Amino acid sequence: MNNIHLHILGSELFCNLLRELDLNYKINFSKNYDQHSVISIIFPEKLQLPEVKKYISKDIPIVFLLNNKDYFKKNNLVLQNFHTLLTLPIEIISFREILNIIVTKYNFFKNSKIIVNDYEIDSNQRIIIKKDKKIKITEKELELILTLNKNNGLSKSSLLKSIWNHNSDLDSHAFETHLHRLRKKINKYFKDKNFIIEKNSQYYLSK
Repeated sequence: MNNIHLHILGSELFCNLLRELDLNYKINFSKNYDQHSVISIIFPEKLQLPEVKKYISKDIPIVFLLNNKDYFKKNNLVLQNFHTLLTLPIEIISFREILNIIVTKYNFFKNSKIIVNDYEIDSNQRIIIKKDKKIKITEKELELILTLNKNNGLSKSSLLKSIWNHNSDLDSHAFETHLHRLRKKINKYFKDKNFIIEKNSQYYLSK
């Protein structure tokens, strides 16, 4: 975990404290968002509300350190997936462990996210996301998308071998069924009739 880059916003004193404790983290204090940081540590009560809202909108690892645990509720602020709310004072060793857990969870999440054209695929939750809409897909539908994303332009027999492990009339019917249902979902929720296209007996994710 010694490659963790901490970005401190709102308290230079806290930044200097962490440096003195020699926690093996790269620590940076600044007044602006640092896109290279792994985790941002923010003291929202020391910032203007618009600045806090700017950070709230980012779905990245952020630790908010507060004196008043009701700050977010009073200002109608909602945490994102990787935001953590901690109330001061906090034991520094526990704080280090919290940072390690956050990084582990975030790295797992990043590795499960795949971008396919205009879509975001969450392979862990088996969800397809586009803009503000998301749909659930089956395991086989996910495998079909990921297989074509890795090797676009595959025959039915190749897909059967890759996804169902062998070729049979039963598996061929299963392939057609999963393909039809996936296309139907995509068209219904995203108005996309060409998510997977067939050309010369080859299947493609449309570009």
